[in-house]
Amino acid sequence: MNYRNRTFLQLPPVRWGQYILFWGLSFFILSRYFAYQNEVSRIDLIYTFLFHISILAAVLINSFYLIPKYLAKQNYFRFGALFIVTLITSTALNIITFRYLADWLFPDYYFISYYGWFEIAQFIATYLIVTTLLQLSGSWFREAEIKQKLAETEQARTETELRALKAQINPHFLFNSLNHVYSLAVKQSPKTAPAILKLSDLLRYTIRNINESTVALEQEIGYINTYIELFKNRVKHPERIDFRQKGDTNNLSIAPLLLLTFVENCFKHGSISEEGEKIIISIDVSGNTLSLHTENNIAKEDATDLPEEASGLGLENANKRLQLLYPGRHQLDINTDENLFKLSLTIELT
Repeated sequence: MNYRNRTFLQLPPVRWGQYILFWGLSFFILSRYFAYQNEVSRIDLIYTFLFHISILAAVLINSFYLIPKYLAKQNYFRFGALFIVTLITSTALNIITFRYLADWLFPDYYFISYYGWFEIAQFIATYLIVTTLLQLSGSWFREAEIKQKLAETEQARTETELRALKAQINPHFLFNSLNHVYSLAVKQSPKTAPAILKLSDLLRYTIRNINESTVALEQEIGYINTYIELFKNRVKHPERIDFRQKGDTNNLSIAPLLLLTFVENCFKHGSISEEGEKIIISIDVSGNTLSLHTENNIAKEDATDLPEEASGLGLENANKRLQLLYPGRHQLDINTDENLFKLSLTIELT
């Protein structure tokens, strides 16, 4: 619990209003409880006022000293001990009030205490317990409100960061895809028209789903397959690109375009120009767990800059999205050597 360690005079207007209401209600009830006859007389009001002196002193000490200094810091033993001391002291104050203070404040009246010390202690203990519980509940609600506001702020920050990361996907994807189609057009390849059609499908999917929180896993894998087919159209050895997918994807969802970055990384930094070089991409779905594995030979221009260049800014952004979208529900492992890059990702989907 969080308690604001304020003095009585530093209370905000709302708390002042609550205190006035509480003590006003207390005075109203006790004045009728102490009334000697059916009607509340002047002497009953004075008696109630005198009786409240010790109660008010005990409550103020408890609320503005014992609770913030000891209970809030979970020092329960010292709080309990001082709570009892406060109870005993305020009980003695009540007795002293009616024996000495009453005659000094109101010399025209004669007061005696109607109650023994044990009954007085019960009165004061009730007030101490009730006000402690009220303060605890008030602190709990304030803390719950603060936590809710923090959660809303964190959610807004997360959504803003995700939008920024998604915004980096569109231009990067579009730039790479247009380069693929451009290279085909320059060569006047008959593959240009089918490539444009595939690119159109990819752009349509991207525009429709970039702002969605999740999409069907089956659609996302279909999108990746189309992207890979588009890339195969521009290389000399498409047979060296091996894409495998198995498992039941029904009724599963995933954040859109999340896996694309890892697939793109294979083509951006991979090499299939020499004999024996391959790009391997496999997606395996088991239950609600998706496993993505990629493996590619590293292009020579990237080999001197590993591991930073091979992992790239795209992978860094994808990793941030994973942390925001699947905290504690994913594992990403990247291994590199002189000429081979391997990536393994598992995600628990819903």
